[in-house]
Amino acid sequence: MGAFELNCNESEVGGAVESPPRKVREECIIALKVYDSCRQQDCLTDDELGPARAAEDVTIGDEVIREGEVIDPPDNAAAVTIDRVKVKKVIIVDKDPNPFRRGFWDIDLKFVFEYRLTFREADGSPIRPTNIRANSIFNKKVTLFGSEGSDITLSTDLFCERGRTNTIDSEPFILVEAKAMALAAELKFQRRRNITAEDLAPTPNRVNVTIGLFTIIKLFRIVNLSVESRGFCIPDECHEVSPLHPCDFFEDLDFPMDIFAPPQRREFLEGISNNIPSRNRDEDDDRRRDRDPREVGNAERDRDRSRRRDRPARSPRCP
Repeated sequence: MGAFELNCNESEVGGAVESPPRKVREECIIALKVYDSCRQQDCLTDDELGPARAAEDVTIGDEVIREGEVIDPPDNAAAVTIDRVKVKKVIIVDKDPNPFRRGFWDIDLKFVFEYRLTFREADGSPIRPTNIRANSIFNKKVTLFGSEGSDITLSTDLFCERGRTNTIDSEPFILVEAKAMALAAELKFQRRRNITAEDLAPTPNRVNVTIGLFTIIKLFRIVNLSVESRGFCIPDECHEVSPLHPCDFFEDLDFPMDIFAPPQRREFLEGISNNIPSRNRDEDDDRRRDRDPREVGNAERDRDRSRRRDRPARSPRCP
């Protein structure tokens, strides 16, 4: 072997192991091509959502509320809270070509939100049953460009053994991504009829919620694309994770001085922390600074060589 050890797979530069750059080539791939997309940030109130409705049958006081009915709060409820809101499902109601803009499509969507409601008395104590599952519905309409196409027949054995033939019409496909967050919940009151002079206090009759909705809507088609490629994605080796002792984890944490001496306004706004770094971290940093960079590179190179020696023997491959 000469003075330099040549390896067709890897090269060593400054102690680090690097792979040679792969050639760029043109390849044809099957892709889901996005033709148009939009994003929306909606603050939904009772004007769009209406009153909260029961997501399942529930008994509140002496009244049984069926799934889908408007929730009637307890008479002694003074407040209500909302949590765990999520978009349970998005229903694609309709998709039609826009009659005035060629290549554009009108999309009707229905968002179904699910969340929990907890009623509380005037002193803040929860009223049973707690964590009542409720839902609300929001309808949305957007117009996006999806181009024009024609009906085609598609058959593939990707999802079933002998293949399945489907007819794809000229319409583009829809993809909806959505995230909801709870903003507020409030009781609405009304005075009961036929009340006595002693009973003048209004009683709650419904719950209004406010939900924030982030949405991304896309129109896409299945197409063949010519792209520049550097080959296949080769994953890195998996690294074993050794079990960590709880005390080792705790001792590596910074001492939370900000808890005992909260930062003042200037430090707080500038993000300056008074936490004391872990002693183990300081020692590791000192050792890292004291070592010669060439020594660090040689150590990493030795570890890589050791891992390669432990691998099963195989024939070398060059691009």
